[in-house]
Amino acid sequence: MEKNLTVYPISSGDMLNIFANEDVGHIRIMDMAGNIVQDIAKTGTKIQVDISNLSRNTYIVEVEYANRKTARSVFVKM
Repeated sequence: MEKNLTVYPISSGDMLNIFANEDVGHIRIMDMAGNIVQDIAKTGTKIQVDISNLSRNTYIVEVEYANRKTARSVFVKM
């Protein structure tokens, strides 16, 4: 996992905060089996993603930066 990527759900559990040191170009949220459950095209270094449709589980967030480099992080939706 990249040190320049921070991912965490906010207390309500319906939004996911993504903070990066570089511009993000694309976000994928996957279940632990690797199935893509959300595929989002958003840009910026501070992004909120609606995760209200996801069930309580552990997920992998894959971020693709504008320079095509990728980083992954894990979060738990409660």
